[in-house]
Amino acid sequence: MYKGWTIPFKINRSLTQEERDQALPRDGAPVARPQQRAALIAMNSTYLDWIDRRFVYRGTMNTFLATLTVLMMIPALIVLNWMGYSIRDDEEYWWTVFLMIVPIYIIFWCIVKLTLRGEYFSYTYWPVRFNRKTRMIHVFRHNGAGGTLSVSWDQVYFHIGVGGKQFPKATYICGHVLDGDIVKDTFALGHDVDDKRALLEMWEFLRCYMNDGPEAAGPHPLDRYVELSVMPSLCNCYIMLHIYYLGSLPLIGKILAYPFVLLYTATRWLVWKTCREPVFPPEVEATCQVERDDPNVWPVPHRCFDFANSVPGLYEYVVKKHQRARKAEQQPLGH
Repeated sequence: MYKGWTIPFKINRSLTQEERDQALPRDGAPVARPQQRAALIAMNSTYLDWIDRRFVYRGTMNTFLATLTVLMMIPALIVLNWMGYSIRDDEEYWWTVFLMIVPIYIIFWCIVKLTLRGEYFSYTYWPVRFNRKTRMIHVFRHNGAGGTLSVSWDQVYFHIGVGGKQFPKATYICGHVLDGDIVKDTFALGHDVDDKRALLEMWEFLRCYMNDGPEAAGPHPLDRYVELSVMPSLCNCYIMLHIYYLGSLPLIGKILAYPFVLLYTATRWLVWKTCREPVFPPEVEATCQVERDDPNVWPVPHRCFDFANSVPGLYEYVVKKHQRARKAEQQPLGH
């Protein structure tokens, strides 16, 4: 689940057989119905922005526990430091206190370095931009020089990535930059999903957009509204975590999990408030200018899924589409 985040992707290696077997098709017959699946950030005729894979995990269990541990350790460090500096005349006692402080400092450093890295004081999200006019993909990594990976859409090898031994059902869209058969760089995008059909729907959305344009990705007028909001508000924190953690649980599961959702919401909001907005470099923005009269600029909500309540007929359309999708899930893929 944390590949490419706290656990870096392995590069300068050959493609594995599993990656070859899980290749995502660029052309040919549709593999699913195109769906944004709350992964689309912005859409127009020039480019679309897609969410990074880590977005939905920000501020959840690991971050909450690490934050709580750090907050509990800070007073202990202050007290132990004060004790150490106040009894310098007693050498034996000083060494005793010193041996107590060092392990706590090591634990503190590991938590901050390994668990909270990329959470606090980083970015609210890491967008992946698909420019269909220049046929380029721009993967944001940090503001400033060298902070964006730019590569041709036609030169990226996409396949279905797997979360690892601990999360074998968690799949995601993974892109490799290749030099022959050697993986030189890797990025992941979209949300992790347990259902392969959901992953193929996101891939079909991206593929339709790059091959045929916004109308192909959203064939019905009521498809052309962005579902996700990346505004760092408390409401958006709660909505995303409520859907991700409580959406498919039975009633008793929702009751038991609800307190954790509230705790994670608070941590997620705290993380967001320490982060800054991602900014693509000027040379990328220069190639991503949107025409003033572009008819394919999809509205972006202030709150996630807000348009379902405010646009007439959209909620009913979404319900019917969901029902059709449920029926399709009963059929084998490819039918």
